[in-house]
Amino acid sequence: MTNAMNRKRTLLEILTRTTQGETTIVEPLTALSKRLRLEDHAAFAEIFRRLHAPLVRYARRITGDDAAAYDVLQDVFMKLWEDRKTLTVKVSLKAMLYTMVRNRAFNSLRRNKWRATDVVVEEMQDLYEPTPLREDSLDAENLQQRLEGWIDELPARRGEAFILSRYHGLKHSEIAALMGLSERTVDTHILHALRDLRRRLDKLQNEGMTP
Repeated sequence: MTNAMNRKRTLLEILTRTTQGETTIVEPLTALSKRLRLEDHAAFAEIFRRLHAPLVRYARRITGDDAAAYDVLQDVFMKLWEDRKTLTVKVSLKAMLYTMVRNRAFNSLRRNKWRATDVVVEEMQDLYEPTPLREDSLDAENLQQRLEGWIDELPARRGEAFILSRYHGLKHSEIAALMGLSERTVDTHILHALRDLRRRLDKLQNEGMTP
């Protein structure tokens, strides 16, 4: 517990050790990772600012627990800072951080003997452009709930690849590296996921169902 508290305090100190009043310049993550290797606190803080929200959502979907998700995120960013001088990015910094979060989240599940659940998305409406619905068919909130349920029923690997692509914005090459798959397999997973969801939505519209 003491070690965890110390890591949390250290992370907070690093994140707050940035120059106040500087003009924010949008840089690609590749540039920020180079600055990080030079112990640039501002670069580290900017990486955290950009990625902490989607990463913690991803960790939460695996662990099913807010506290565990934040602990995972804390460990990942502390590890990133500790290894900053020897940082080697093979695919992309984003893919590397997602891989670290994924590994630690599943390790957390194993340590605590929790049951891993399929990764599900929180907001699905904008993932693709469905055929316009009649006003009396499905409202936005109920459509979102149905889509979440459908994605939860997808095979685990298919659902995870789909969400990483459409919700977290990872490239297929990044997803392949993260999940230990070929890019062609990732393509297939996402294609089948889209077909499954489209088929369910078309069926719902054709039946004129109202939730």
